[in-house]
Amino acid sequence: MTALSSHQHEANDDTMEIIEQCLTSAEWGAERSDEKSVNCAAPTRWGECGGLFVLRDEPRAVHFSLSVDMRAPNTRRFAVLELLSMVNERLWIGHFEYWSDEGIIMYRHTLPLLYREAPEKGEVEAVMHASAEAIERFLPAFNFVIWAGKSPKQALEAALFDTLGEA
Repeated sequence: MTALSSHQHEANDDTMEIIEQCLTSAEWGAERSDEKSVNCAAPTRWGECGGLFVLRDEPRAVHFSLSVDMRAPNTRRFAVLELLSMVNERLWIGHFEYWSDEGIIMYRHTLPLLYREAPEKGEVEAVMHASAEAIERFLPAFNFVIWAGKSPKQALEAALFDTLGEA
């Protein structure tokens, strides 16, 4: 192993260890699948969501995704996309996406690691917190659109009202 590849391997280990420490501290289930990825399970009041942290070398970044256990039928696709746009306007960290091939809704965020080897713990924790909070807050709106046939505006208003009522 060359000195450069040895250094890169250590940097990868440091990054994944920071992520695993954050997951453990937050009591999220975690399992490293290989040297550049960690599967996780985020507990929410709506159930457990499956997540994945992946380290990429070029450009160096940590990508995080958290999938919602909900499949949107094709008949509700445009309503889901409209709701995604409305929800994403309210998010400061990360965003929701609709993966049309699988019909799933997913929260995503990428931490660029320009000029550094690993993210700060606070960055990882912020993304974890933001993702769980976004799912807690907006999953009911997706349910209203997909299963109750509500309009995106009605669904978002109902979800935001419900959230405010719990504060």
